[in-house]
Amino acid sequence: MGLFLKKTKPIVIGISGRSCSGKSAVVKELEEKYKGNFLHINQDKFFKVKANNWESPESLRFDRLIYSIKKLKKGQSTHIPSHRWTEVFDRKIVSHNIILVEGYLLFVNSELNKLFDKKIWVDVSDLNILYRRTKRDNTSKNIDYTYNVVIPESKKYEELQRKKGDIIIDGNKTKKEIINEIEKQIKKWHNI
Repeated sequence: MGLFLKKTKPIVIGISGRSCSGKSAVVKELEEKYKGNFLHINQDKFFKVKANNWESPESLRFDRLIYSIKKLKKGQSTHIPSHRWTEVFDRKIVSHNIILVEGYLLFVNSELNKLFDKKIWVDVSDLNILYRRTKRDNTSKNIDYTYNVVIPESKKYEELQRKKGDIIIDGNKTKKEIINEIEKQIKKWHNI
């Protein structure tokens, strides 16, 4: 468990991928395994209160995410929202040696991209997006939204974001396999 104990300049790792590629599930599992040893920031907390399209970059407060990451990179504390769609920055967070930022549109913003020391893109098929979102929601009532909005909208940004990744992980693999790959990369990068 000595993976996260070394005191160094914070390394900020962006983990992006289309909806239901496994980003959040993997980071939550790592969070549980290494309690308190890294900071997890979910892009979903930075949704605006109102937006015309929740699947587009315009729905996010990138300005505040960028502000927070800049402060954390300097070793300073900052505030982020506790909940989605509030724009209330009420949760104080402090910098850690490793900061994992995950979200489905992280790599579309060039200013944000410059703040990541490393970037991981998690690839996933359209079929798995459909299957996993239906399973996550425990209903098929949102299948039209997934098929007609989520999948085509995410495809608009897929190639651009994939090109930004330092490594690409196959998100169609099992959760355990994805965790092992990401964990291996963090160990490699943390010793830079």
